[in-house]
Amino acid sequence: MALKSLDELERSVSSTDSTAVNWQIWETVRELAVGRMGDGGLDVATRLRWAELALAAVHRKSEASNSDSLRTMTEIARIRAHAIREFGVGKNGELRDPVDLCRSALLEIGESRAEVRAEASHWRTLPAEKMLRLRLIKNMLTPLQGLEALLPSRGSMHQELTGWLSLLPDLP
Repeated sequence: MALKSLDELERSVSSTDSTAVNWQIWETVRELAVGRMGDGGLDVATRLRWAELALAAVHRKSEASNSDSLRTMTEIARIRAHAIREFGVGKNGELRDPVDLCRSALLEIGESRAEVRAEASHWRTLPAEKMLRLRLIKNMLTPLQGLEALLPSRGSMHQELTGWLSLLPDLP
C-alpha cells in the first residue's frame, strides 16, 4: 500500500474492509501519511489530505487489531494537535477543531479528574494495568499541551483542559 498515490490510498482506506487487512498495513499507511503531512514541500491542501488519511488509517488499524480506545485516541490526538499547530484552528468538528479534539480526548478517559488525580498520587503502588492506564492518559494528554491557548479563555473546555493538563507532572 505504501507505494500507492494519495488518491489510491484514500480510495483503499474508504473502501477496504479494515478487518480483512492486517493491522500492520494500516500502521504503515499511518506512518507514511504522518510523514507526508509534515512535508513542507507539499501544498497545505495536500498535507491536510495526508492528515485525514493518517486519521483514517488509525481508525482502520484500531478496527483490525481491536486496539484499546485510549491508545487509538492518543494517536488521533497527536495527529490532530499537530495539524492544529501546523495549519491553524478549524471549526465544527473537523480535523483542526481544538474544542472537538479536547472534548473527544477527555471523554475517552472515562473517569473524573479527581479520580485520576487520586490514583496518580500513589501510582507506584497500583497494579501494573492501572499504572499503564495512567501512562496512557498522560500520553494522550501530552499532545494537547498548548491547545488551551487556542480555546476561548472563558469557555468551559479551556478550564477543563487546563485542569487535566495540571495532572501531567503527577502521572507516570
